[in-house]
Amino acid sequence: MKGILRTVGVIGLVLQLAGCGTFIGRLNDGLSDAQYYRGVDGNLHLLGVRGGGSDGMPAAIVCYMMIVCPLITVVSLPVDAALDTVLLPVDYINTL
Repeated sequence: MKGILRTVGVIGLVLQLAGCGTFIGRLNDGLSDAQYYRGVDGNLHLLGVRGGGSDGMPAAIVCYMMIVCPLITVVSLPVDAALDTVLLPVDYINTL
């Protein structure tokens, strides 16, 4: 029974953390300036891959100081890509 509760707890934590790049990229003052795939762009900003000037680097430094953040960002990247694909019609309508 303990093993089942532990497994459910870990799966629940992973599901809560997955897709955080989508939320970061879609904030009003978000890291992303992209029109499409903002979540993936937000993840790339957090990893420091996409600088975009000096805006992305402070977030990348803070992310790397928290040792777990880069790992969670890389793991959630496919989830963010899937969510951004589902949200493509919304992004298209917002660009009109």
